[in-house]
Amino acid sequence: MSILSGIGDLVDAWLQVEPKGKPPYYRHRAAANALTRRDSPINGTRDFLAASYAQIHNNWLAASEAGLSRQSKENWRWKRHLDLGDGNKSPELKLERAIVGACGDDWSNQMPTASGLVGSAANRRAAVDLVLREDPSTYSLIELKVASDTPLFAAIEILMHGLLFVWSKNNREKLGYDVEAQPVLAANTVTLGVLAPGSYYDGFDLATLASALDSGLNAFGKQHELGLGFEFWELGEDYAPDSRPELTQSAISNRSAVWSVM
Repeated sequence: MSILSGIGDLVDAWLQVEPKGKPPYYRHRAAANALTRRDSPINGTRDFLAASYAQIHNNWLAASEAGLSRQSKENWRWKRHLDLGDGNKSPELKLERAIVGACGDDWSNQMPTASGLVGSAANRRAAVDLVLREDPSTYSLIELKVASDTPLFAAIEILMHGLLFVWSKNNREKLGYDVEAQPVLAANTVTLGVLAPGSYYDGFDLATLASALDSGLNAFGKQHELGLGFEFWELGEDYAPDSRPELTQSAISNRSAVWSVM
């Protein structure tokens, strides 16, 4: 069981994804390609977000009633992970560590969001790649990509973390979370984003998705007295694998929107 059980089906229904491959179908490149070619708008985003939020809550209730819920106190903790295991050649992890190391204490990484919520073995690897603290009440939760998956897949990944943020903030006392240990839960303005080199987006046009997510999150956020939004970003031109810290910092400072939300 996962705290996100059932949400993949909700995503496929919301995006009207063709059943190609194994479900959930949005994970496959064919879904991102189809969305790129799609002319019709994406409707019902706020309702989809509300249904997904309710699914998260119901999954947690079921686990709690079964005595399985033992949420980790590490969820939403502010930590900076700079070490990379010997032999780890993941370009995303290398870039993630480089960004946090170069850009200062307002950046955190690998922030757990769901460990233990529906059982000790479930969602242990669910974590936000990068978190930027712009001020004590304003944060960005970021999914970092270099060459893996698709922009659609990445958008849904960070969207799920965003929904878990709203649910965790609303249920903070029940979960035993503390804003001193988990300062991100004090945020009232949060942007969800995908960050990648410009080449990652080649061949895709997901402007319609970006707009639907941004407007849908804005409406959903108002229901929870939060400012929520969405953006796809590309790293600045200074980005290169194994860049010097000053170039990595410049690539972050000069990041820009890929498909501006309307």
